[in-house]
Formats: sequence, C-alpha cells, structure tokens
Amino acid sequence: KEARDRQGKLAEMFKIQGIPSVIVLDHEGKFVTSDGRNDVMKATSDEKQRELVRSWRSKEAVPIEDAVMTQNSGGGLIGKVVMMFLRNPAWIFGLIYLSKKLFKYIEEFGEDDDGKEL
Repeated sequence: KEARDRQGKLAEMFKIQGIPSVIVLDHEGKFVTSDGRNDVMKATSDEKQRELVRSWRSKEAVPIEDAVMTQNSGGGLIGKVVMMFLRNPAWIFGLIYLSKKLFKYIEEFGEDDDGKEL
C-alpha cells in the first residue's frame, strides 16, 4: 500500500498519464524534462543517444516545484477527451444521460404533434 501511495503521488506530481513515461531529473533531483519518452524514441542511433544525454545535461534544471510539465497526453483532441473521462469516471454517467436526452430529442424532432413521423 505504501508503494502504491508513493507511486500515485509521483504520478500526480509529474502529471504522468501513461506508461511508459520518462521524467528526466539531474543528479541533484532537479527537473530537466517531462518529455523524456519522446526524446528517447527519436534517438535511434548511438550518436543521437549520446547527443540526447548531452542536451539534457546542458539544460538548466529547476526545482521540481517550479517544473513545467509538457508531456503530451497523445491523440490530440480525442486523446484529451478520453483522458478527461478516465480521470473523472463519474462524468461518463452525465455523458450517457445527455446522450439519451439528445437521441430522444432527435427522435421526437421528426414527429408531428400526434406522434406520427413526418
């Protein structure tokens, strides 16, 4: 339980939204980047990997509390909407309710006052 609590706190602090996520810290524990996964994925050769590490070392590290998390949640707008519902699952019930109301409204829109289709 203690490890799970610590993991949850770290995920919240670093805004980790998926696995794997790579947050780069310097040797003092200061924040370098939250986009480490994308950086690593782009470093496809030994030379690019060495250059990546050099670029991380050359960046000015900041205390974690001053860090700006830039990790991409992926998928553009659709990914952001999905992540919103995953973080707030109770909203799904509201979405279902509104969807049912919308479909009922659309169904009734095509009927006249006697309930017959136009």
